[in-house]
Amino acid sequence: MASSSPLQSGSPAGKVNQPQSADGEHVSDTSPEKRLTAPVEPVDATPPALKKQKKKHPESSTDASSKKKQKGAAAKQVRFHIKLYSTKQPSVTSATATAKKKKVKQQPSSTGNSPAGQPNGATVEPSKRQSKKSRSKLNGSKSSVGLMGASTNGGTTTVGAATSAGFMLPPSTSFTPLKRMAIKQEPKTPQHEPTQLTGHGASEGMAVHELDSVTIGRQTFAWLVGPSTTVEEFMRTYWERKPLLLQRNDRAYYAGLLSRAMIDEMLRTNNIEYGKNIDVTSYVDGQRETHNPDGRVLPPDLWHFYGTGCSVRMLNPQTYLRSIYELNVKLQEYFHCMTGANFYLTPPGSQGFAPHYDDIEAFVLQIEGRKRWRVYAPRTPQEQLARFSSENLRQDELAAPLLDVVLEAGDLLYFPRGYIHQAATVPGAHSLHVTVSVYQRNSWVDLFEQMLPVALASAAEEEQQLREGLPLDLHRHFGIVHSDEVSTERRRLTVRIRTMFDKLFSDAAIDAAVDQLAKRFQHDALPPMIDFAEWDDTVYGAGNYDFRPDGTVRCARPIDDRSSVRLLRRNILRLVSEEEKLRIYYHTDNSREYHQYEANFLELDHETALGVELLIKMYPRYVPVSNLPVEDRLEFIRSLWEKGLIVCRRPGVSAPPPPSGEETTSS
Repeated sequence: MASSSPLQSGSPAGKVNQPQSADGEHVSDTSPEKRLTAPVEPVDATPPALKKQKKKHPESSTDASSKKKQKGAAAKQVRFHIKLYSTKQPSVTSATATAKKKKVKQQPSSTGNSPAGQPNGATVEPSKRQSKKSRSKLNGSKSSVGLMGASTNGGTTTVGAATSAGFMLPPSTSFTPLKRMAIKQEPKTPQHEPTQLTGHGASEGMAVHELDSVTIGRQTFAWLVGPSTTVEEFMRTYWERKPLLLQRNDRAYYAGLLSRAMIDEMLRTNNIEYGKNIDVTSYVDGQRETHNPDGRVLPPDLWHFYGTGCSVRMLNPQTYLRSIYELNVKLQEYFHCMTGANFYLTPPGSQGFAPHYDDIEAFVLQIEGRKRWRVYAPRTPQEQLARFSSENLRQDELAAPLLDVVLEAGDLLYFPRGYIHQAATVPGAHSLHVTVSVYQRNSWVDLFEQMLPVALASAAEEEQQLREGLPLDLHRHFGIVHSDEVSTERRRLTVRIRTMFDKLFSDAAIDAAVDQLAKRFQHDALPPMIDFAEWDDTVYGAGNYDFRPDGTVRCARPIDDRSSVRLLRRNILRLVSEEEKLRIYYHTDNSREYHQYEANFLELDHETALGVELLIKMYPRYVPVSNLPVEDRLEFIRSLWEKGLIVCRRPGVSAPPPPSGEETTSS
């Protein structure tokens, strides 16, 4: 079957290369005037002007150990003008918030998949965890410097022309598939949800690169599990329920994502390290061994290990391989969680890992060769949707497999977290596959862990009943000694406790908890990938400055009230209330290496938050700068522009056509 990847000229999602429409046709743009028909009323309060934010550069490894955190100055104590949860509630102390101050913890080396692409069995050196924090405030003085704008992308955008080249270098930064395929159309979103654009219907009257990044992520996921299975069918029947096997009989379906030649080039052109990036393993007679030497991975050593029967696992290919990076960055917008990937290269007739289960939703994409997979049901109800990965398991601990199948190139295998699995090559065939992982620590229990401390603190302040003393006889009716009692007094106290427990739940506590999970995503997420069609409308584009012969540099395209702006991606930032301050956390400054830097945030005034709120709620539509409910609108836009958080277009300026003849292969 002919196939086409949605990872095409353009890139969506927290990385952004937008796919073409499902039928492969061009999609036209609309003018800013059609995107925002009603002006936005400014607020009554007069917000302060914005101050240009300062960027703190990463420190060198020599002084990283002596670095101390710098806390932002206290926010101004003024009344909220937008609905946020109370600043009286304490900030949630989560495992993620604590972990960001420490180096990445070592994961059990027995696990076959590193969770969500995080380094597994490797410890990141302290010198690698550079500080790259933005702690500036969006308030203060005005700036007289001209603001860089970007050209309007008028007309039609052509996306996804199939070529023989696998990659395109910047500015297009896109992966081009080798073949085309038809993606089943997803149903349109009801009309009462205009910003949730899905499927081909979302492209009507809108350029491809201006689709909602979640829509593009959904289209990418539709390609991943398609064409015989739709996204709706997958979510309804298989997601977190049971494995899915797709045998496509199309060896080239995933061929553009990875190859042994791409691995070789990656090793030659990057400083890949054993343990940190790559593990060399074997599994013989029920014993799994790791054979990692010290230092950099170079092709002669790696191919020698491979030739002697060892398996190769790479923990973070998205850091170095553009095709895997683009796939992950699009999917992370749809799933709104960290999306990771590992690749596994196994020589003929061998096995690299013991049977085990993981704490991730796993999608196995067979790239080359053949591999036999055996998948087993969770042994106990407690292992279903496991929160933590298992240790190595023995064969005698396993029942008969649910699936025993040989994956061919182009096939897909999905299994939920908690499902035990093992894989081995068959005689005479090697195997190369990619495992994409999502939904690690993204369950209801993770939400409640964030919510309960906030809810308890708030309820204790509001409900006098919760501050009353415990009954004198409580200890005579509860505890392990009394757990089998069925006395009237025990039942009465149980009803009373449940009644008080119900008082803990509030919308404000849920809001705070969801914001904390979204804040964690901002730290975990890959930085965005910019579509060529929006390249010059962002801070990343060329032509924003004129470099004059006299040595001066002039802003070539200033932003003014005629410009229109929107967020770069739906999930590019998160507005959070914590420590009695308003902050926006964002991931444009993140590295493609997991948690290389600490979380990035900007502090802002309460009135300024209105402008951020408007951009969030209007996405993916553009907002005229003149309609922003902020006093110093241009300085506000400058602050977001400098961090790469917005797309800005100015009426009357056309985007340049895509360059021709620049396609080349690269990793």
